[in-house]
Amino acid sequence: MGVKEVKMRRWFLLLGFFLPLLAACAPRLARPAAPVAELAGAELVSIDPFADRFALRLKLRIKNPNPFDLPLLKSELRVRLGDWETAGTLPALTLPAGRRVPATVPVEGGLTPAAGVARAILEGRSLPLVLTGRLQVEALGQKFWLGPVTLLRDRIHLAVRLAPPRVTLRSARLILAPGSLRLSLRYLAENPLPVGFSLSGGLAVRLAGATVGEAPLDLRLPPAGSREQELGLSIPLSAIPGAAQALLGGAPFELSGNLRVEVPGVYAGTLPFVLSGTAR
Repeated sequence: MGVKEVKMRRWFLLLGFFLPLLAACAPRLARPAAPVAELAGAELVSIDPFADRFALRLKLRIKNPNPFDLPLLKSELRVRLGDWETAGTLPALTLPAGRRVPATVPVEGGLTPAAGVARAILEGRSLPLVLTGRLQVEALGQKFWLGPVTLLRDRIHLAVRLAPPRVTLRSARLILAPGSLRLSLRYLAENPLPVGFSLSGGLAVRLAGATVGEAPLDLRLPPAGSREQELGLSIPLSAIPGAAQALLGGAPFELSGNLRVEVPGVYAGTLPFVLSGTAR
């Protein structure tokens, strides 16, 4: 073996000895501390029994406890609200060092498994909230998965009370038939709430100051939606004081009653309903 080959062999042996030592002595990049969250609020988006949908938004403040900015690249979250659990995500954002940043977590799922949560909201009860998961962040040019971590433990209170729909009378007509008058109404019912529900039952009908019968009502209203319907009742002429005058000049009417309100599979109760005007 020549001198050159011997020197090369010694050089490689030295490298093999010192490289592990150098690697061990090199400073290692510490894993960044996981961000923490505070609950800033929550907003009910939809309780829709007709589409089997439940949705809300969690409004958070995310704090970066590290002394450097922390880009949040991805998240894999689990949201547990009461006895219901589903997936959630945080948007990609950069968390400034030592500061809080607002963020929104959309939460959505089927209403059937979330019926207990929806019922608590309609009954005005608070619910425990736990937010856990993994976060992918970037620090000093390296990507890290942090977690699983618990980002948040708190309670939310989202009281939403069902209320009668806004009712606008479109038309009210009195139609003469042999021995009777038919009261024919068209109305628009608007539901401003993010909760879909149905109304059903009988409404007492007063015409020209006299109670003349009962009209059935069956109405389904989607969340933040409206529906236009017709309602009619045939009334014997003998039951209407001044029937001829009512036909000539019109007659005031009122339909009123306490109806059954139902969010199918979630909630049932009663709501007042009134529709009034002048029929001609």
